[in-house]
Amino acid sequence: MKNNNNNTVEKLYKKLKLYKNIIWILSPVLVILIILVLRHLILYGTHVKVKSYSLLDPARAYITPENYILNIQELRTYLHSLEEQYPDSISIYYEQINSGSNISVNKDVHLFPASLSKLAQAIIVARKVEESVFSWDKKLKILKEDLSSDSGNLYQRVEEGNEVSVQELLRELLVNSDNTAQDVFRRYLSVTDYLNFQDATGLQDLYNENGFISAKEYTRLLRVLYTSSYLEPENSEKILEYMSQATFKDYLSQGIPSEVKFAHKYGENIQYNIFADSGIVYVPGKPYMLTVIIKGNDSSPETRLWAANLMKEISEKAYQVSK
Repeated sequence: MKNNNNNTVEKLYKKLKLYKNIIWILSPVLVILIILVLRHLILYGTHVKVKSYSLLDPARAYITPENYILNIQELRTYLHSLEEQYPDSISIYYEQINSGSNISVNKDVHLFPASLSKLAQAIIVARKVEESVFSWDKKLKILKEDLSSDSGNLYQRVEEGNEVSVQELLRELLVNSDNTAQDVFRRYLSVTDYLNFQDATGLQDLYNENGFISAKEYTRLLRVLYTSSYLEPENSEKILEYMSQATFKDYLSQGIPSEVKFAHKYGENIQYNIFADSGIVYVPGKPYMLTVIIKGNDSSPETRLWAANLMKEISEKAYQVSK
């Protein structure tokens, strides 16, 4: 009898040991499954359609109906009132990314891009990294003619003959709108690089014959990054992240709460009296794009203040639609 009890205990012990081993083996798998589920919920939310539709946008399964904003008539009325006031000196484009609802003001008016052109340059530089023409840690030499005090302060931190990495130059270009970084990259880029970029992205109308832009066409640059249709995702993300770190907090930034991420590029030009800002506003679940380019009568502080206040008003009204 005692032997039978011992045998039973031994069998139970072996079973418990087996179950313990199985649990140890399965634990990493369960942890991975839990992480994947949590990641999915964080990225896409809890709203998932049970039924799939083969002819619809796949993203429709993950975006809740209330995040498809269609009713933007109040904003449309306001923006078109500006079109009447400034028929030749303002260009505006607004678009809800999820629904595609958009408003274009003076869509055929082309204005000088100022520093907005640095974004196209940044995308082309990132593409050259992908094509192994550059690498992010490749050092580029600073020449005397590169040093510029017009925008940014890199010229104060480097000297002729210094070398700066491609990644650091890109960061300066987008975070601080640095002209020295722009001038360094210019020596490595050709007209052909820009034409190839425009052809590959379908942005042949980005610039007119004078090199001027419209807000609507320029905003398509933002979509190229947001969809990562031209660059690898990690490089589109890198550019947008640098844009979101921009030190310039005037213009459109004034109308957006500080806790809402805004990946943007601004521009100013004294010669052409240009004041501009363009970016993606990452309202949770309801991102939108907004570009405003204003040509003032002059570049005086008073005119700049007028342009900044107008952009703030435009930005506030655009945010109200999405919040």
